Amino acid sequence: MIVLNGKWKEEIQESFNYESKEGLFSENRCEFLAQIWHQSMMAFDSPREIQVVIDNEDKLHISFGSASFVSFDEEPSGLKLPIKCWIHTHPSGSAYFSGTDRKTIDTWKPMMFSAIVLGDNQHQVWTKSSDKVIHYQYKIKTVRPYLSHKEMSIRNGLWEEE
Repeated sequence: MIVLNGKWKEEIQESFNYESKEGLFSENRCEFLAQIWHQSMMAFDSPREIQVVIDNEDKLHISFGSASFVSFDEEPSGLKLPIKCWIHTHPSGSAYFSGTDRKTIDTWKPMMFSAIVLGDNQHQVWTKSSDKVIHYQYKIKTVRPYLSHKEMSIRNGLWEEE
């Protein structure tokens, strides 16, 4: 494993320091969540899961794993319960709470308020207060130049000169 960005944790922390905590649960991906996703995809030689635990004192506990699994190698030092939010990425692209994720939520449910899983242009949120999962798919706006019928036909190799 090669780390391409030696400051990946600091960049996540910095985005958290300047972000409104309420933005975590909106339908749009806030800068903090975007930074976690970005580091998951770009900070290492290949995409890797990253997890961020926000403890009761708003301290971040951050770790990374493989492309499909993340854990803490040792218990995070100074973690203050309850956990406000457990965030992790699925660099494979899909934002869903896997069986392993659901077991983690079930284990920590008495001491955790929320969980978020990030995927490519989507995320899911679980909150203890509702005990429901909400899936958000982001709208992606693509702007392309208008091509006339003739231009499209030429591009697709279908145009024949008369």
